[in-house]
Amino acid sequence: MSATRSPGGSPERSASARARARAIAPLEERVTALLGDPAGPDAGTLTEDLTDLHHTLGALLAGRLDALGDAEARELHRLAGLLVEDGLVARVRALERVQASADRLAEAGPVSEIVDRAPAAACDAVGLDRVVLSRIDDGRLVAEAIHCRVGAGDAAAALAALQAAPVPLGYPLLEAEMLRRRRALIVREGDGAPSARHAFAEIMSWGEHVATPIVLEGRVIGFLHGDRVASGTPLRAADRDALWRFALAFGQVFERAVLRRRLRIQRQELRQVASWADARTSELSDGAIDLAVEREAPAGEDPVRAQGPDSALRDLLTRRELDVLEHMVKGETNADIARALVVSEGTVKFHVKNILRKLHASNRAEATSRYLHMSLRHGDGGEGARRGWPGG
Repeated sequence: MSATRSPGGSPERSASARARARAIAPLEERVTALLGDPAGPDAGTLTEDLTDLHHTLGALLAGRLDALGDAEARELHRLAGLLVEDGLVARVRALERVQASADRLAEAGPVSEIVDRAPAAACDAVGLDRVVLSRIDDGRLVAEAIHCRVGAGDAAAALAALQAAPVPLGYPLLEAEMLRRRRALIVREGDGAPSARHAFAEIMSWGEHVATPIVLEGRVIGFLHGDRVASGTPLRAADRDALWRFALAFGQVFERAVLRRRLRIQRQELRQVASWADARTSELSDGAIDLAVEREAPAGEDPVRAQGPDSALRDLLTRRELDVLEHMVKGETNADIARALVVSEGTVKFHVKNILRKLHASNRAEATSRYLHMSLRHGDGGEGARRGWPGG
């Protein structure tokens, strides 16, 4: 009784083909895992794994091409093409988009603008339809900004709803685990996890989506969540890694913007200190020297205080502030006062601010009124001066 022949030839050849197919099957599984499995390798090792597998396929094609059947050769060529186009080339293109989006985001300037524009930049970088940027505040996840492409929903309404419902970061939330693992994750639709495990799921109605923590100075400060609800295109490992890379770039851009803002505030404070020092120096050098005032008082006695029509004001204001106030009463501008007193306009502004504060005045007109009032009150025996402002 003869052996049954397969349509392709002898039993031995058919068995050999099956053996070759079994040898190719693990390679196909590895390609599938690297290109689309959300539980695959970290972003940092994926390129190396893709390259190694591509070399393996290349070696098989180069060294065993004669021993391979047409079907097996075509399958190996197909797998090699997938690794290049959907793996290596896709990652290079994704990283280029991430870099371009991060560069545009860095041009935004203020911290608030960077935060507002980050979700749109993430959509452009990864090809997502919706992205939510959230921050961690006192153990809760608070939505900060959102971007929705055309057909992906109402961004303003969604943001208002998200901000009204902060999400506590705790078990069984997936983001709570991501705080520890600090890596991006693709959440597949129908993966068995209840919606309560996904942040903002009730409002955003997440199906398949990707999430990544934002790490800065060794700690997670927020998250990016995104999906393709409008296009329905499946998320792949390259998309997950691209969003992770974008989160890293966003953290750097955000940190630089915060440091620039702090430096700008510090400069302003230093300028104010310099203006104050300049004003005090002018006070010391320009102040009139009175023999009665400068003479040392006997032990146990207070220095003799100069008396005059403006003694009440002298109790409150420095000599330079009095000079500025006198010009203010005349209706002069800061520039006019600066020219008259031969000081900078910034110094005049500094004095005006102190005058308003000391006289409890909200504006220049009110300060002028109180100046005139105190000057006129001096004739009643100095009661207002003795009480201090506000007086009688």
